[in-house]
Amino acid sequence: MVRLGCAALLVLGLLPLAAHADCQYRRLNSVSNDGATVQLDDGSQWDVSDYDQNEARSWEQDATITACQDELINTEVHESVEAREVKRGLPVPQDEPN
Repeated sequence: MVRLGCAALLVLGLLPLAAHADCQYRRLNSVSNDGATVQLDDGSQWDVSDYDQNEARSWEQDATITACQDELINTEVHESVEAREVKRGLPVPQDEPN
């Protein structure tokens, strides 16, 4: 019984990581067009869905953003918006082995 409980916690604990495996952690550069466009610090530009523009409109510069395939998550205010990347940013630097 204890093994089953630990296994369930382990699986449940890893699900959020797997769901956001292809996400990148960025900073918010700007919000424009009344919340319709978000630009991140890597130069990427995102079109925010019509029904989420009100949330994005209030986001502040330099907020920590988790950018996923079709979602931007403002981790400072715990809000997410559906968004589509329309301009790709610079590649994320890879750590080189020592």
